[in-house]
Amino acid sequence: MDTFNVLVTAFSNRDLKKEEFENQVAALRPLMTWNPSTTAWHVQLRGERPEHAGNALTALFEVARMYGTTVTVRLVPTEPAGGAVAAD
Repeated sequence: MDTFNVLVTAFSNRDLKKEEFENQVAALRPLMTWNPSTTAWHVQLRGERPEHAGNALTALFEVARMYGTTVTVRLVPTEPAGGAVAAD
């Protein structure tokens, strides 16, 4: 079975009214971890639990639709046997 490993990053829309901003943060908090040094939210999703990843991505893109949150998803490079990193 093929698996995946993706890194999801979100940047809060800071132009929202206070209540909307707090609602946005409340929606992100259960799904992601805040990194104050990068001022971004992040989570790594792996293929071992595809239903969890699907639910999390659906929720994150709903937050993006509702609040203008910037959400990006990128593949984490895999390491083939021998320790070299695979090219994109």
